[in-house]
Amino acid sequence: MVVERSNSWSGAGRGRALRRAAAGRSRADTPTLRITTIVLDLGGVVVPTLFEVVDDPTFPKGPFGEDAAYAGVEQGRQQEREYWAELSRRRPDLDIGAFMRTRITVRQEMRTLLRDIGGRVRVAALTNDMAHWFGPEWPAKFPEFEGFDLLLEAARYGVLKPDPAVFRWALGQLGEQPGHCLFVDDLPANLTGARAVGMETEHFAVGDPTGSVRRILDRVGLPESGTAHRVYRPVRRNPHPRETR
Repeated sequence: MVVERSNSWSGAGRGRALRRAAAGRSRADTPTLRITTIVLDLGGVVVPTLFEVVDDPTFPKGPFGEDAAYAGVEQGRQQEREYWAELSRRRPDLDIGAFMRTRITVRQEMRTLLRDIGGRVRVAALTNDMAHWFGPEWPAKFPEFEGFDLLLEAARYGVLKPDPAVFRWALGQLGEQPGHCLFVDDLPANLTGARAVGMETEHFAVGDPTGSVRRILDRVGLPESGTAHRVYRPVRRNPHPRETR
C-alpha cells in the first residue's frame, strides 16, 4: 500500500522551496538540512508496543526483560507477526488482536514530533503489515496519520523489513537519495537493512520515547519548540491509495 498525502516535494518544486527557505535565514541561525525526509516505523515508534500498554503481569517482557523469542525479532531472525502468533498458541487466554485494536494509540511524544517538524522536513511511514492487525483501512483509524506525507506498507509490496529490498522500494516511492533520509525504527535488524542501502538511521528506544524524539530532532537540526523556519508547506489533497511493485 502506498498512500500519498502530499505532492509538494516533487522535483524542482522541492528544490525551489529549500532555496527560498535558505535565502530567508542566516547560516549562523539555522543549520543546513542534510536530512530532508524522516521515515518512521509505525509499531514501536509512532505507536507503542504491546509490552508498554498491556498491564497483565504475566504478559511477556519483550525488550524490557528476558524474552529469548523476542530477541529473535530484534535480530531479524523472526517477524513480529510470527512472534505474536506463537505467543497466541502458547497463551490462548491472551487475545493479541483485541489488545492491538483497543490498547494502541499514537504516542504523545510522536504527536509532538509531528507538530514540531510539520512543514520543515518530509515525514513518511514505513510499516510491515499494519493491515494484519487493523484491517485494510488502517490509515483512517489513526487521525494523526494525516500528518504524514506518505504511508508505505511493505506487505503489499511482497517483501518485509529488514530485507534491504524494502528500503530500495521505499526510496523509489519517495524519489529521494538515501543519504537524505533518516529511518527510525525500534528494531536493530531493521536499521541494519536501511543502512545497507545508504540511509541514515536512528534507533528508537521504546523505554525512552522522549529521549528518542529529542535525538530525531537533533539529527535533522531542529529545535523542540516548533520555532524553526518552514522549509515547505504541504498541499493537502485526498489520498489515492495505489499498489506499486
